[in-house]
Amino acid sequence: MPPIALNRRRFLGCSAAAGLALTQGRVAEASAAAESTVVRLGVVGLGTRGTTLLRTLLELPGVKVAAVCDAEPKHRLRGQGVVEKAVGERPEGLERIDQILDRSDIDALVVALPCDRHAEVALASLQQEKHLYAEKPLALTLDECDRLIEASSKASEITLHVGYQRRSNPRYREGVERVQRGEIGSLISGSAAWVSSNGPMNGHGDWLAQRRRSGDWMVEQAVHVWDVFHWLTGAAPVRAFGRGRRDLFSKIQPARDVTDHYSVQLEWADGFHVSFLHSWIAPADHRFTGVTQQVMGSEGGLDFSTGALTFRDRSRPRQILHPGAQADTKAALETFVSAIRTSQGGDSAAPIRLGDAREATITGLLVRKAVDEARIVTREEIVRTTGQPA
Repeated sequence: MPPIALNRRRFLGCSAAAGLALTQGRVAEASAAAESTVVRLGVVGLGTRGTTLLRTLLELPGVKVAAVCDAEPKHRLRGQGVVEKAVGERPEGLERIDQILDRSDIDALVVALPCDRHAEVALASLQQEKHLYAEKPLALTLDECDRLIEASSKASEITLHVGYQRRSNPRYREGVERVQRGEIGSLISGSAAWVSSNGPMNGHGDWLAQRRRSGDWMVEQAVHVWDVFHWLTGAAPVRAFGRGRRDLFSKIQPARDVTDHYSVQLEWADGFHVSFLHSWIAPADHRFTGVTQQVMGSEGGLDFSTGALTFRDRSRPRQILHPGAQADTKAALETFVSAIRTSQGGDSAAPIRLGDAREATITGLLVRKAVDEARIVTREEIVRTTGQPA
């Protein structure tokens, strides 16, 4: 067992405001106790995202990075150097995940590995009773998601948080609450884009270029978008239609099989609908590139990328929610560490419930199939083919 015992934590639904207030309270409580309660962590996977998580953890009070783990020697050395420079003490560098799981002096893992490793590592962490912060998606298949949820339900003292950091972003949290409160009227439509000129994106060992490892962009990256629309509406899309291209970088990477440009339309049971564009081959011009997400209702609209809340009634001034960059990764990790310190077991303290993380994976699989087959695909098809309950 980890040195810090936790109570069971099960799917708790609450408003964004209440969730944020609870989170802030727990973070404050944890900070006050930080000097006497050190959380000892192991960081697994020290690529770009893993190094960002490592640097952020080193900003938190009362956190000790006891070990770093990566199969690549240069990544381990980089991770050890980052920690030593920050705190003056060099953590142990480990090559294999089992070496860090066997450490009885480590309370929790923070993991940023390719998507095909997510389910395997999360299940091993639960079995070894290590608290876990894992990058999204929860898993690449519905079967893996359900196995993880079942395993978490049996590991009643273990915290499992999934890294959907927009759930910890103050702008998104307040924005979702105000939309759900009806400030922009009944929801009509949404739009989003994730467009870059930096393709082809490959990842270490080209894992981002391989669908079997990443799940493709709809599952690896766009799950952030699917989750926000699910969060806003409280429901999952029932059907999708899309088209895309998987040959755009074939001259330089013949084995590449991910969809580097696609667009999709999603529809909900009540008529709410969303358009989304995802591309890595845009011109290097800000007029073509960027990450945006908007929702429009009968009385106004909200642009999550800027925080602009605008009303049809022109006598009501536009409001800007939490302007500027938001340190949502830090907020998400603070919530994870404070959940350990304050014995918030299960997922009651998590920004996103495991069931909601499962829904993001389902929508990613829905979009992928719709784009692959260039036809309308229903959520029921995705769920039915797995034999799992909806």
